[in-house]
Amino acid sequence: MKKYDVAVVGGGPIGGYVSKNIAESGFQVTLYEEHKKIGMPLKCAGLVSSRVLDFLNTSEKEIVQNEIYGAHIYSPSGKILTIGGDKIHAFVINRPKFDEDIINEATDKGAEIHLESKAIFAKREDNHIKLKISQKEKTSQIKCSLLIGADGPHSTIRSAFRFPRPTEILRGIGAEVTNTNLDPKFVEIFLGCNIAPGFFAWIIPVNKEGSEARVGLCVNEHSKKSLTQCFTNLLRTKQLKNITIKRRIGGSIPLGPLTKTFQSNVMLVGDAAAQVKPTSGGGLYPGMLCAHHCSAVAVEALNANDFSSRFLKKYHMLWSKKIGRELSLGMNFRAIFKNLQDKQIDKYIEELNEEKIIETICKYGDIDFPSNLVFPLIKKKPSLLKLIPSAIIN
Repeated sequence: MKKYDVAVVGGGPIGGYVSKNIAESGFQVTLYEEHKKIGMPLKCAGLVSSRVLDFLNTSEKEIVQNEIYGAHIYSPSGKILTIGGDKIHAFVINRPKFDEDIINEATDKGAEIHLESKAIFAKREDNHIKLKISQKEKTSQIKCSLLIGADGPHSTIRSAFRFPRPTEILRGIGAEVTNTNLDPKFVEIFLGCNIAPGFFAWIIPVNKEGSEARVGLCVNEHSKKSLTQCFTNLLRTKQLKNITIKRRIGGSIPLGPLTKTFQSNVMLVGDAAAQVKPTSGGGLYPGMLCAHHCSAVAVEALNANDFSSRFLKKYHMLWSKKIGRELSLGMNFRAIFKNLQDKQIDKYIEELNEEKIIETICKYGDIDFPSNLVFPLIKKKPSLLKLIPSAIIN
């Protein structure tokens, strides 16, 4: 049975980044990815801030497909709130290329990458982990000192070691489409129970001509409407008339970060730990940030030969200090939003559609740290205070 210093389960950008950082420090790292191609199937809208690009060594020109300056937000009754337009607020990236580049960096640093390899069993034994892997028609076993679960919202590693579960898991559906006629500088956001009950739908132009886009939506797990029904309603919007669907997209988004992301010999990171922005469902920035701390603590543990829960607790403390409050506040905002009726959403869009409010949103809005906008908005319009739970303003 082969022995490794670290085994990483999950070959997305989070698992790849962790693998790269640890292998770079000279340790034996193996990574297992259940799919046969890195970055596929596509499960992400690919809209990120510039902070995400800082984690890559690749030139932005090879990754960035489009630059986003603002958003048109549609209320259930069709009212439009337009924000931004004056500067770049986000980037649309080639997500498969992003994933591939990170995995290539990991292999360059010495990490072993195994595709079509699914973790099916794991247990702790004498201060190490025994991991069973299914690879096509055979199974194999390895030992490792440290196991890192980066295997997504339905994490096998999270279940195997009985970690807490995310608060909720959204269901998503989408597609890559062509023949669109969009303003390439703006994303389109749709609210309301007809299209995306409990969340929102999006149209993201992926090229500078506005002729191609990624479209999609999520609904909460208790939605009475089916994903297919909601997606059909989205495709009926005027922005998507006469489009051609190139490829379907689907997946799940875990919300509510785990209260514990470590045990002896085990850490969870990324979607497996629900390190996802609850207001937007975006997981790349918080996931990469947490992966940085995960790999740093892993290297410290390997150097100290200490894989105890007491030692690995430092990882949880580091990421919580950096982004834990933001994710917690996001869950408070989510609790408000998912209970809003369509009439209330219409009312709030109307209240926000004032020049001074839009200016404030453009100035302080940050897709990675949406809570930064709360107090400037309240200062401009105190009547919004009634919408904010006491847990946020205390």
